[in-house]
Amino acid sequence: MSRAAAMPDVEAWPLPDEPYVPGRTPRPETGPVFAISGAAPEATDPDLWFQHEAWLSGFRLYRHGYFWETHEVWEPVWIGARPNSAERAMVQGLIQVANACLKLRMDRHRAAVRLVVIAANCLDEAAIGGDASRMGLDLAAARAATAGFLSRLASVPGAEALDGRPPYDQMIDYRGENVHYNA
Repeated sequence: MSRAAAMPDVEAWPLPDEPYVPGRTPRPETGPVFAISGAAPEATDPDLWFQHEAWLSGFRLYRHGYFWETHEVWEPVWIGARPNSAERAMVQGLIQVANACLKLRMDRHRAAVRLVVIAANCLDEAAIGGDASRMGLDLAAARAATAGFLSRLASVPGAEALDGRPPYDQMIDYRGENVHYNA
């Protein structure tokens, strides 16, 4: 079976009705996000990333602006990664960017900037081994886009900065097609 055939079809399940924004929208208690998060493997195998529904689903949620939900499905991926591994640092960095985007929606610009700084440091740590990609993600492109987002946050106030968020879903070999983002 090819890698593409082994990938879960994350496009098949419905997106939530609306993104959860604390203090603005009702907090969801059930739905596909919880099912995917709850079904995540206990251990994250970086070599089998293309079979990891929670990992792949996070990119779709992020692309569509579901930042709290992105965090929910990526958290078990992070928890399941080996302690002190490059994969764990990378997933933590992506989670922090999703959290920063949520903070922008909540009009908490300074918190967003702080989180993107943490994210950039995590992604730099993930790149220490020199691998071009981790778990299908083009790490150099992710690092460059995150640095660009941090620069944008310095000049664009509030939620308008979300338009410049890193397009991580364009940097992952999402369907086994070896497509990479060009900045």
